[in-house]
Amino acid sequence: MNGTVTRKLVQSVGGRDYVVVSGHETATRTALDVLQDQGNIVDAAIAGAAVLCGVLPHACGVGGDCFILLHQDGKSHSLNGTGRSPGGLPANVSAEQLAGGALSCSVPGMVGAWEALHRRFGSRPWRELFSPAISAARRGVEIADDFAKALDSHRKQLDADPGCRRLFLSPEARPASARVLIQPWLADTFDLLAREGARALYRGELGQSLCKVVAELGGVLSQGDLAAYEPVWAVPAQFRYRGLDICVPPPNSYGLLMLLQLAALSSISLGRCDFDSAERLRLLMTAARQAIAVGAPLLADPRIVEAAYPQMPPPVLVEQLRAALTSPLDSGSGTDSLPPSHGTALISIADKHGNGITIIQSIFTPFGSHVGDASSGIVLNNRLLGFSTNPADLNFAGPGKRPAHTLSPAMALQDGRLRLLLTTPGGTGQTITLVQILTGLVDYGLTLEQATRSARWSLDLQGNLLAEPGISPSIIRQLNSAGLPVRAAGPEHRFFFGSAECIHIGENMELTAVADNRRDAYAGGQ
Repeated sequence: MNGTVTRKLVQSVGGRDYVVVSGHETATRTALDVLQDQGNIVDAAIAGAAVLCGVLPHACGVGGDCFILLHQDGKSHSLNGTGRSPGGLPANVSAEQLAGGALSCSVPGMVGAWEALHRRFGSRPWRELFSPAISAARRGVEIADDFAKALDSHRKQLDADPGCRRLFLSPEARPASARVLIQPWLADTFDLLAREGARALYRGELGQSLCKVVAELGGVLSQGDLAAYEPVWAVPAQFRYRGLDICVPPPNSYGLLMLLQLAALSSISLGRCDFDSAERLRLLMTAARQAIAVGAPLLADPRIVEAAYPQMPPPVLVEQLRAALTSPLDSGSGTDSLPPSHGTALISIADKHGNGITIIQSIFTPFGSHVGDASSGIVLNNRLLGFSTNPADLNFAGPGKRPAHTLSPAMALQDGRLRLLLTTPGGTGQTITLVQILTGLVDYGLTLEQATRSARWSLDLQGNLLAEPGISPSIIRQLNSAGLPVRAAGPEHRFFFGSAECIHIGENMELTAVADNRRDAYAGGQ
C-alpha cells in the first residue's frame, strides 16, 4: 500500500484520488487497501467500520448503533442505524436501569445499516469486506491507548459480568506476554455475518444467543424485537450558514443542535471578533447553551418528532435562536445532567469525484451496558440511557422507541458540491466541537488543520463550561466577569473535547483529511 500514515498532534494528509480518516490506524489502512483494490467509498467505509469494532471494542461493536451520511453522485443521504427499545420494556423502568445492565440496551442497529448501505451503494461482494476484521480479531490487535484507559476505568464492571470478563479480562483474550487483545469469538461472528448477512443477527443464531444472555440477566430484548428492526433512510436536515448548506441526520440524532447553534450565530458577524478573544467564546458558548435549551426537547424518536415538527429545523426555533444572542435565555437552562459518552468510533472517506461518506458508530458509554455474550464476542449498547424519565417529554422512556442519540455527523455543501465531512466523538460535545471547527473555517479563514488544532471549550455532564489549557487564564477571567462561569479543564475532562476526524474538498477537488489526536485518530491518502 502506498498511502502514507503518520502521527503527530494534529495530522493533515492530502490525497489525489481519495483520503480516509478514522479512529485507528488499522481501520484507515484497511479502507485504503479496499480503495486501491477498486472498491468504492462505501465498500471501504464498511470494511474500516468493521475493523473499528475489533480494535476499539469499548467504543463500538456489533451490539451497537450508527448514523451514516453519504454524498454520492451529487445527492445526499442520511441513514439512521439506531435501534428501538424492546417491546417489553417495563413501564416503571428506572433511570438506574436505563444507565446500564440488561434493561439498558436497544436493538443493535449498526449491522443492519451497513447491509442496507451496501445493498444500495456497494460495489464489492459483501463477504469480502469482512476479511480484514476477521483476521484482526483472530490474530489479535495491539491494545490502543483509548481502549487501555477504558479497560482500566471499567475493570470492576467488566469483571462483574461473566461475558465481559471472558471477552476482555481472561488469558484467552489478553495473553500475559503480549499487549494485545485476541477476539476469536468476534472473528467467528464476523465470519458468520460475512456468509449469512445481517439476518444472522436479526433472525438467526447470533440474535438467539444475545436474547438468551439478556434474559438470564433480567432483560427483555426479544427475538421479535430483533426481527422487526429496519434502518431508516432520511433526507438530511440542513441549515444554510454563510453560503454553505450544513447537513446532519434529523432527530433522534443530536445533529439538530449543531444547526440551531449556527442559526443563533447567523444573526451576527462572528468574524469581527478576534479569534483569540473572550468575545468569540462568549458568543459560541451562549449560542450552544441556547440551542440545547431550545432543541433538546425535540431530540426523540423520529416518528414522534416528525409528527410534531414536519420541517427540520423548525422555522420557529430558527427565528427564536437568531434573536438569542441579543435576548439570551437563562444561561443554565437545558444543560443539566447531559448524557455521558466517550464510547464512539468513526470513519470518513472522500474521493476525487466529490463523493464522501461518514459512518459514526457507538455502544454509548465505554463497554455499553457491560453485558457481553461470551459465545459471540458481542457487547450490548446502553443506548436507553438517552431516554428521559419525565412522562411529559417527547423522549420519555417507553417500548418500541428510538431514544435521543448523541451521534452527530455533519456535511457541508456549496452549490450542491461536497466541501466538508465533519465528525467527532465526544457525546453531547460533538456538535459544540464541530461548530468551533466550522466557524474557524468559515468566519476566520483558517485551514482545516488550524481549526482542528485550536483550543476548544466544551460542557461537562452537569452543563458546566470547560476551557482547554490552550485558552488563557485571562480569557477565562473575562468570561467569568461576563457572567459565564468557565473553568480550566483538567486531564479528567479530556473526553469532552472530542477528536475531530474531518475532510475538506477544495474548489479543484483537492482532498485533505485531518486527524485530531486528542484521542487516537489516523489519516491517510493516495
